[in-house]
Amino acid sequence: MIFFIWCIIGVIHLGIMVYLTSAFFLPMEKSVSEKENFFSIVIAARNEEENLKKLVPKLLQQEYANFDITISLDRCSDESKSYLEGLKSPQIRIINNQEVPTDWNPKKFALQQAVELIQGDWIVFTDADCIPNSDRWLSLINESITEQSDIIIGVSPYVKGGAFLSSYMRFESYMTAFTYTARALQGKPYMGVGRNLSIRRSFFEEKNGYQSIKEINGGDDDLFIQSHATKRNTQVMLGDESTVLTYPEKTWKDYFQQKIRHFSVSSRYKSRDQILLSAIHSTHLLFILSIPLVWTSINFGWMLLFYLFIKLVGYRFAASKIGININYILLPLVDMLYAVLTPVLALWSKLVKDIPWKN
Repeated sequence: MIFFIWCIIGVIHLGIMVYLTSAFFLPMEKSVSEKENFFSIVIAARNEEENLKKLVPKLLQQEYANFDITISLDRCSDESKSYLEGLKSPQIRIINNQEVPTDWNPKKFALQQAVELIQGDWIVFTDADCIPNSDRWLSLINESITEQSDIIIGVSPYVKGGAFLSSYMRFESYMTAFTYTARALQGKPYMGVGRNLSIRRSFFEEKNGYQSIKEINGGDDDLFIQSHATKRNTQVMLGDESTVLTYPEKTWKDYFQQKIRHFSVSSRYKSRDQILLSAIHSTHLLFILSIPLVWTSINFGWMLLFYLFIKLVGYRFAASKIGININYILLPLVDMLYAVLTPVLALWSKLVKDIPWKN
């Protein structure tokens, strides 16, 4: 009986994953316009001099002519401002924020200050600790824009590293991207990542920017999408060249803090999104935790092989569409760890105080 229940849980979980994977078979609307939109890249940075030295040159060499960069410095004590001024680039605008209003989250305030000064048709958000994966990044954003689109959701995987934490974070970022891009392709967008997110400026201003969520730590990407993204106005940008790489955390402690901050806003998601995410993670967790109860069953090995086979095929297909490479050798291990860590950190986020963006 226990084995039968375990199989049912596994089939339900796999069914949800197959349903999401089917989204990548859907046709994607492509731009028919030859217009080269003017993009304003917006970055909030606090003491990110070393990362800016990697990012800014990569942005300036984009194979796209019609863009500028606005970098909003948040109470920096390093030489970020001096470095940017030293570039003497007419494409770069610097905002040097020294104070943050008490009713604003620092990152959102820095971003809002930048948005109020830009002139671009579109706001292209990214973070200081990121690097576009190709010089065609802006061109691919432009190709994704249709007459109806106001939001372009992109993907931001982690840079490959040798440590196990790096491999796990890369897998976790794939799972996050898999879920939100699949739902967007199905016409139910629920989140994006601020490392690779583009919003039509007039639309952002029409929705009053971050005013309604200005005091919340985190959620500058998730909560805006939750409130304003629809099937009609949201496009998804997929493929390796369209991704923006970011660097993984160096310690598990830093990773836990990052995830807790991200999970802290999930309670503000629409009910339908919370139900789906809960179904994914609860069935995954129950399936993995129940393994010790059924591993002596005669058909245990076959069911586990079936589970891993379906997961492997689905992951490989979706990852190739999204533009993320994951370590398939470690798949059984990271899949089990992900099943346990995700709900634990989600619960933890309900119990701890807000974790600030940057100390």
